[in-house]
Order: sequence, then C-alpha cells, then structure tokens
Amino acid sequence: MKTRTMIAVLAMLVVCQFATGGILYEFEDPATPGLTAEAEFTLLDSTTLQVRLKNTSTSIPAGFSSADQLLTGISWDFGHPGYNGDSMITGGSVVIGPSSETVDFDTGYYGSGSDVSGEYGYGNEDGTGALTNFVSGNSAQVIVFGGANLDGPASINGPQAGLLSASASIPLGGNGAIRDEIIATLTLSEPLSDMGFLEDNGVRVEFGSDAKFITIPEPATILLLTLGGIVAIRRRK
Repeated sequence: MKTRTMIAVLAMLVVCQFATGGILYEFEDPATPGLTAEAEFTLLDSTTLQVRLKNTSTSIPAGFSSADQLLTGISWDFGHPGYNGDSMITGGSVVIGPSSETVDFDTGYYGSGSDVSGEYGYGNEDGTGALTNFVSGNSAQVIVFGGANLDGPASINGPQAGLLSASASIPLGGNGAIRDEIIATLTLSEPLSDMGFLEDNGVRVEFGSDAKFITIPEPATILLLTLGGIVAIRRRK
C-alpha cells in the first residue's frame, strides 16, 4: 500500500465560453513546475461531447521516466447528487489534433486528423485515480473505442500512445507517443443541455500510469484556496 497525495489546487483554472459553447481548462501544479496540460470541452449537440486534450508541458519534473512525461487521460463526472439518470459515454472516436503527429509508432507515421481510436478507450466507472467518466490510454476500467492497432500490443497499453509535449520531452525509451494533442468525440447515453457538470464536479488529467494527477477543484475547493486553505486529496493503493 502506498499513499499518493494529489494537491487539489492542483491547478490554475481558465474557463472561457466561446461562441461554440467550448470551455477551456488549463492545468498546472506548483509541486511539479513545468508539467502542464490543456483541455477544451465542447457540446456539439445534446448527445455529442467533444474533448480536446493537449500536453503543454514546458519541462519534465526531476525523477519522471519516459512514460511519466506522457499525458494519458482526462476524467470528469456527469453525476448530479441524488439523480440516477446521469449520462454515460457509449462510444466515439479519437483523432490526432491539428499540427500534431505520432512519434515512434510501430506501424509508421500518422499526422493531423488520423484516427487513433484503437489506442484509446473510455469508461464510466472511475479507474485508478480517475473521476467517474473518462477518456484514457491506460487500461483500468476502460472500454476500447475500437479501430486499428497502430502502436504496441493489440490491447490498450498506456502510457503507450500518450501525449508528448511539443515544447519539452525526454527520450521515449521505446514508447510510441502523439506529439501535442488529440480530439475525442464522444457519444452520450442521455442528452445534456449544458456542461454545468464540469464546474460542479471538477476535471482531472493524468500523466503516465498514476505518475501524476492534476485536478481543477470544485467550487468549494476554489473558495478554500481563496481563503488561503490547502486541500489535499489522498488516494491509497
């Protein structure tokens, strides 16, 4: 058993409402300076959620391995207290984002717009350290999107195919990666009228396989931080 502490500040939050209804989050943690990420959520229609995930790190923390530097997942929670009709992810796809590309994939080079669904999965039961609903390249509680296996074993094998920063990296050590960003388009089981669940329940990104979690706090946490409080989330495993 070991205890991993995730500082729940964890993060600097930037929330921007765009004409398309997108909400942008920027993640950073003073405990690991330079390790950062960006995520944008856009509700394309009531049952289609798009999530853009980007590794924006400017340096790699001391002691991080080649796998630890890779951004491997993002999670959130559609749930509402006392409500049992929460939406779930039922499928979707993942493509390489604009100006992004694969690095050291076994089967060749793939650029912007290439389908990498075979390297990622989704879930509706919190995986190790993740919130309830998620997209991840790791295997815990994951349902594979499906598609061609482009790198590594046929089963999902994160951090393989995780996101590598375009600004800072160390040698991959045999792992394949995607430099910069991916875009996941998710089909939902129940219609959504807005994305209030993000503000209500928080958003979390993962580096490596449990190497580092950075969380956008819930409103109560933001209030505590404003008052100078320190909030920690402890996870035992």
